[in-house]
Amino acid sequence: MVFSQERKQFGNLFLAAILLLVLSRAEAAAVTAKLDRSSVVVGETVTLVLETSDTNQSLDADFSVLQADFDVLNRRSETQMSFVNGTQTASVRLVITLEPKREGDLLIPAIKFPGASSNPLTLRVAAAPVLAPGAAEPVFIEVTVQPEEGPYYVLSQISLMVRIFYQANLTEAAINPPAPAQASVRLLDEVPYQSDRNGERYRVLERRYAIFPERSGPLTIPAMQLSGRLIERPSDRLWQPTVRGRRVQVESEPLTLEISPRPASFTGDFWLPARRVTLSQQISDSDKLHVGEPITRTVIVDAEGLEENMLEEPVWPDLPATRIYPDQPQGISRDNGEWVLGHKEFRYAIVPEQPGELDLPEIRLDWWDTVTQQQRTAVLPGHRVNVLPSELSTAAGMPPSTVAAMPAVPAGVSAESAALSANAILWKTSTAAFAVLWLLTLFFYFRRAAASAAAADSNGFTSAGEKELLIHIQQACQKGDASSARKVLAHWIRNYAPHDLRGSMRDFGAACGDTALQIAITDLDVSGFADQEAGLWKGESLWLAFKRWHSSAGRPKTTDVGGKPDLYTR
Repeated sequence: MVFSQERKQFGNLFLAAILLLVLSRAEAAAVTAKLDRSSVVVGETVTLVLETSDTNQSLDADFSVLQADFDVLNRRSETQMSFVNGTQTASVRLVITLEPKREGDLLIPAIKFPGASSNPLTLRVAAAPVLAPGAAEPVFIEVTVQPEEGPYYVLSQISLMVRIFYQANLTEAAINPPAPAQASVRLLDEVPYQSDRNGERYRVLERRYAIFPERSGPLTIPAMQLSGRLIERPSDRLWQPTVRGRRVQVESEPLTLEISPRPASFTGDFWLPARRVTLSQQISDSDKLHVGEPITRTVIVDAEGLEENMLEEPVWPDLPATRIYPDQPQGISRDNGEWVLGHKEFRYAIVPEQPGELDLPEIRLDWWDTVTQQQRTAVLPGHRVNVLPSELSTAAGMPPSTVAAMPAVPAGVSAESAALSANAILWKTSTAAFAVLWLLTLFFYFRRAAASAAAADSNGFTSAGEKELLIHIQQACQKGDASSARKVLAHWIRNYAPHDLRGSMRDFGAACGDTALQIAITDLDVSGFADQEAGLWKGESLWLAFKRWHSSAGRPKTTDVGGKPDLYTR
């Protein structure tokens, strides 16, 4: 009997221990919910904190039950560990930022988690404050344009100024940039300052934009919308760490401008509407410029109210006995905070073909003044350069050794007789020198012809040396390597072109009888005076024209159709 009673007491103690353990687990797994504030205003945010002391408790749940009355803006997890009197405690928190969608008493229902659920909460939401009649707006936008009145021209800059006025701290502010149709927009500057309006002190954020209409007709600048949070502190309290800004949304009035086309009275070659246009130049002058040597002239165009891509190349007057090779234009667009400043440089390599005075001509550029509404002309003055004869022709006409070999004039001989005697000696010496040079030229010519004939195969196909040159020409053209193409093509012309076409590359192009080949060779020659990177010159047209001309240039034909020259391999 005693044994049965003790056994019964032990069973009761065991059941009590099990019950206490279950209750402690249930208490540890509980999830509590609380708000940082019990009342807010429409547009303000509130923080919901879900917390548990059980680190094994998951806080993943379906929060769609909140979306009926709230916008869920943010969610983050936090874990805190602490030791008190040697005992470790832990808590896991889920912090959710909510924004009420309406006013009234809004219910935050119990949220179910795995094995637990939170307690429900109630939040009181008051209506947003309404301004009294005549009261100043806490946030507003002003939009103005310059010039204030038209006419506004197509491609001409319109300066758009956007000012955002706000009285209190404005956070999370975002404003959409102007996006008019059929116009390009460029942000120029952003300046913060303070200003008084109607007796109220405001902070101001000013932004300046440049708008370039691309077509004439009505141009609409849509309303610009600003959204953010305005932090308003009551005047009776200096410190409120839990104050949250209320959401505000404001927008400007849309603007519609009438864009005028190019005036009929404008007679310029290019439509350049600007506030100011100037021309300047840089010339790589030389004290001893000879025929065939290039001189570089850089024409600089600066404009206020136009971007660099809108600046056109000035037109040159005719310049006789001179070759002009234009380089790739270089430009940049800057601004002074209000107007765009376009800058563009046009560089030319100028090669005189005869000695004397080289007059670099005056250049005129017509443009439309958008300030005075009239046509103006920017003028670049001309420049004169003295061109000396070619050093090669001077050396050939007067060899230094010949001059040094002239004998001294004997005493007692008149000046006229001495001059005649000197001219006769000079003429005889020059004739002898040219005769020797001519004989040497004939010797090397026949020697080269014999070597070329020996190298050619019996069927009349291209010799091995020429085949290799043709392959190099093809490869240089396909790679766009202008420098290599000039070298190998010039080498082929000097050694393998028909005898009546051998000479310089330009002479060959002029006498080849093929217009396409002549144009392609001219393009290759022009590329030598431009600072271009490898690959900008396109050599496919040169190779196709040269291959077509080479195949029909009257080379010996053969009845053997078993193969083709390497010229046709790719």
